[in-house]
Amino acid sequence: MRSFRVLLLLCALFSLFGAPAGAAQDPWLPSAPGQPGADGRRTPIVTAIEKARPAVVSVYAQIPGRGASSPFAHDPFTDEFFRRFFSDLGPARARPTTNLGSGVIIDGPKGLVVTNEHVLGGASRITVALADGREVPAELLGADPGYDLAVLEIKPRDLPQIPIGDSESLMIGETVIAIGNPFGLSHTATVGIVSATGREVPLGRRQGGNLKDLIQTDAAINPGNSGGPLLNLHGELVGLNTAIIRGDGLGFAIPSNQIQRVVARLARGESGLGLDLGLDLVESGRPQRGKTGCLITRLTEGGPAAAAGLRKGDILRKLDHSPVDALADYELILASLDPGRAVTAEATREGRPLAFSLIPRQATADEALALAESLFGLKIRLREGRLTLERPPNSSPAARAGLAEGDTLLSLEGRQLEAPGDLAAAMMANRFKPSISITIQRGRTLYRTILTR
Repeated sequence: MRSFRVLLLLCALFSLFGAPAGAAQDPWLPSAPGQPGADGRRTPIVTAIEKARPAVVSVYAQIPGRGASSPFAHDPFTDEFFRRFFSDLGPARARPTTNLGSGVIIDGPKGLVVTNEHVLGGASRITVALADGREVPAELLGADPGYDLAVLEIKPRDLPQIPIGDSESLMIGETVIAIGNPFGLSHTATVGIVSATGREVPLGRRQGGNLKDLIQTDAAINPGNSGGPLLNLHGELVGLNTAIIRGDGLGFAIPSNQIQRVVARLARGESGLGLDLGLDLVESGRPQRGKTGCLITRLTEGGPAAAAGLRKGDILRKLDHSPVDALADYELILASLDPGRAVTAEATREGRPLAFSLIPRQATADEALALAESLFGLKIRLREGRLTLERPPNSSPAARAGLAEGDTLLSLEGRQLEAPGDLAAAMMANRFKPSISITIQRGRTLYRTILTR
């Protein structure tokens, strides 16, 4: 009986004074219950939204000669990603339209805003609406369709900016908050959980390829939310809302760690596509202590990796202090590096950890063309102003696809090819893809095929 009374007393004290210090706070319960007014109703969710909301903006992109006309000034149904990812709207009309999206201020003193590239694609004019009601013109500093990210600059300075969290630390089941401009309803907040990480979804017909390493959430993301923040309960940016599967309640966000790398490059006005370390990688498939790394399969003679002392057969673990557990990691890190700035590569050789200092450089056109041949069997010569294929090496992707000497190469991943430099640029932009689509002409017939390495 005495122990029962002690238990009752402890329960009463817990109810009076709340959870012990350090206990997890229920995101749906007020942080200070019993306080008068709003303080007694303010939950961790409310606090996070109040912290981030001033840095969330609406983005309006005027697109000349695309899409059908709308009776609305800012038509919420012109979210480009929503259309191209899940809809077939038929042929576009020649009238201008306005894409509606969201964005977030990541650098208040410099007036830098990050949003999705698909919101802006082909825009002739971009306007940003701030949380205080002001509408200001924006300049596009840089965009990367492969990551669906773009950086805008606006003239007002000393703006509120959002704190950036660590997306690598996200936990499955963790509470997250999406804020955006769905259907033109600015600063709408929805709540859900992290359903999964590391998801991959297609970029759509216009760009091709996939968005990789996305955060999946059940927080409602609707047309117009594209480019808005996904927050943790500290009010920190952990993702940028970018895609939905319509009708299934599934939303996807670009992780903040990926955003930081790509945005740093775009803000400098650099595409990053031509950077090269002079090595080829494959995912090694040999797990060690939970990490795989990537196996070096080829080194360019005299390239940065060979000059630093790396060898074929080494397993690359980290680059610029970031893990390289997959080819997607290497691609992202490489695109964020500065030409000429030394970076550290960590590798293992026969189980021994090693560190190397490499200096990234711009790949030459000849190296890019050699890559097209080694990866896909595409060796070309310029004949009568056209790119003509030479005989593909036996067992190469080009040979397996039935390509033959004399075929004319017209496009690669939608990019028109008229000169060797076009093929070099297209190859560097798509060098990490396991498959590429090409268009060739044989006689009077055009063929489109997929080359898989």
